[in-house]
Formats: sequence, structure tokens, C-alpha cells
Amino acid sequence: MDERQKLQHLFHFDLWCSRKLTNLFQQYHPFKEQEACEAFLSHIINAQKIWFNRVIRLPADDDLNTWTEYSLDEMKQEAQETTQLWMDLIGDHEVDLNTKIFYKNSQGVDYSNSLWQICNHLIIHGQHHRAQISIFLRNCDIKPPSIDYIHFSRAGITNTNLN
Repeated sequence: MDERQKLQHLFHFDLWCSRKLTNLFQQYHPFKEQEACEAFLSHIINAQKIWFNRVIRLPADDDLNTWTEYSLDEMKQEAQETTQLWMDLIGDHEVDLNTKIFYKNSQGVDYSNSLWQICNHLIIHGQHHRAQISIFLRNCDIKPPSIDYIHFSRAGITNTNLN
């Protein structure tokens, strides 16, 4: 597997995790911490959208901030669409994964990172917040799904069987 394929594989993993959680949220709807869980999952998607816009230099979407919330159905669609944007970008062999991306963070401070670093950040960022979601679920006596990377890997998940 080359570097592009590895990054795409991680974005497939990220989408698989989001699907597992949204399915669980629907199964237990309504539950005490559902609003917080959905807010964190929406946040993961929004961060990926914001970073994508930074990378391809789209103007900031004034209607989108890191804490814009989606319904469960919207969340599934947004996660799928956002993942596809990243998959297409990473898969474009004319895009150099080592390219430095110059951007301003949410406080307006200038930074630069390579595209591959940003991709890795997004995956790690998502896992950080999914761990928080797992705590909320456990506080509601709901067993979180097994969404560690190794479970995805063991299952032999591919882009054709992401459910």
C-alpha cells in the first residue's frame, strides 16, 4: 500500500467509525447524552470540512463553524460527502502530499503544515472526540461500539463494505 492508499484507508476507517456511532445513536434514541454525542460527531465532520476548504483555498463558509450541528440523517450524508472530498483529493496523483499548506487557524494565526500532516491530524482528531463520545455513552449505560482501528483492520473493511 502506498502513502496515498494508507491515507485513504484511514479516511475509510474514520467514516466507518462515524457510521457505527450514528447507527448506535439511532438504536438508543433518545438517550440522556445524545445531544452531546451528536455535537461531537458533528464537530468531527465540520473540522474535516473546514480543513478541506483551507487546503484547496476555498473562502470560509460563514454558515459553518466547528460546532454546527446536524441531525442524524444529515450527519450520515455529511460524513459520506466530506470523506469523499478527502478521498478524491488524496487520490489525485497530481497533488503532492508533501505540499505545504499555508492557512490561518480559527484565531487568525498563520501556520503551515504538509497535506499529509493535516490528513493525519484529522484522523487523530476524530478518534480523540470519539473517545469522548464513548465516555458519554458509558455514562448512559450504553456500550460503545468497538471502533478502535484494529477492529476495522481485523474486519478487512474496504471501501465497498463500509457498513
